[in-house]
Amino acid sequence: MKKIVIAVLTLGLGVMPLLRTAEAHEHDEGKPEKIPDTVAGIWNEVNEHEAELGKIIADKKLDQVHEVAYEIRDMVNALPDKSKDLPAEKLVKVKACTKYVADIATRLDASGDAGDQASTEANFKKLQSFLKTIAAQYPAGVLPRAEKGNHKD
Repeated sequence: MKKIVIAVLTLGLGVMPLLRTAEAHEHDEGKPEKIPDTVAGIWNEVNEHEAELGKIIADKKLDQVHEVAYEIRDMVNALPDKSKDLPAEKLVKVKACTKYVADIATRLDASGDAGDQASTEANFKKLQSFLKTIAAQYPAGVLPRAEKGNHKD
């Protein structure tokens, strides 16, 4: 009986760090940020989060990258459902880009958690490229432009 108790305690202690890691990444499956009702509202949030992410990376606060990256992912994922007025070929491109943005958010999370500044910066540039591709699918005036200085062109 004593061996069983020791085994259970040992196993439990070994699992605790994993549980803490899961809690730290709860943002991925946790309470989502409210998604705006319009494409313009969503894009405004994307611009704000992109600027915030750029500052976090520039300030080398890589432990904060994941949350903002996933907020961008969530906002971008909401775009196709709000973009029914886009021509079919442009909507297809937006949908394809949402998959890449989700992948890059995961990569940003991993590189940020690893403390890898160079990879985080490279992934951020890829994210910005896909955001530009998404923005190019919408007619002029539909999406709000980022404040000057928010985008790294």
